Amino acid sequence: MTAKPGFCRHFPRFLTSWEISSRILRVARPVFYSPIFKNRGFGMDFNTALQLQIEGYPGRLKSYLVGKEEGNYLLIKIPWLKNPEKFFRQGQELIIRYVYQGCAFGFKTQVILPLFDTFNVVFVRFPTTIEDFNLRIHKRFECSLPARLEVVTRHQNRQMRFKAMVNDISKGGCRLTISLQELEWSKDPIKIRAEVSLFLSLPGVDGELFLQSAVRSLAQDDDAMALGLQFLDLTGKNRVQLDRFLALNQS
Repeated sequence: MTAKPGFCRHFPRFLTSWEISSRILRVARPVFYSPIFKNRGFGMDFNTALQLQIEGYPGRLKSYLVGKEEGNYLLIKIPWLKNPEKFFRQGQELIIRYVYQGCAFGFKTQVILPLFDTFNVVFVRFPTTIEDFNLRIHKRFECSLPARLEVVTRHQNRQMRFKAMVNDISKGGCRLTISLQELEWSKDPIKIRAEVSLFLSLPGVDGELFLQSAVRSLAQDDDAMALGLQFLDLTGKNRVQLDRFLALNQS
């Protein structure tokens, strides 16, 4: 029995991985490997929230990165749309924006292959250039400065001291790490919004800075805990010394 022309179009089926790869390779021109996502400042991990701006669609479309092949393509999951083919056509240009570590990044790209019948995803070209827009109020200086952190705990209302390493610092705050070995004996872990005291010696600046701070972010891996601190009521000598250090290293 011979199938009538166009008969299969009424019964959509799942594409095999080989068919998807073949379609991508037919339209995706290989580009040289780009290390932009290896750079700490341009990080884009899986499940990164994206904002897509495409001709014909009002506003920006919230989407997510669900896959990538360095130098070739990004795979983006988009929400349900009525007639998505109207916006995402092969070769259609679009602008993608995302936020990473307080900075907004954006780049232009093109649709390689839309897959709406099965997965509701779009393959787009891997970017060759990215623009960044710093959203932080104060520019941060990357460093490796030994420090001491003092915390008054809720448990027995006692003060604990930890050795720390400041990884970046600005007029408004800093990011530091504490080895988990330092925290092993602590029964009261540091909490978000807790007030802490940071003692820090800056190269080229006399004396030790005392920086009263509030914990704004916490993250932990297998080796260390990372804290984001916001400086509180930084005035007088401490403000002058910090401003002098940043001026010397950001000029």
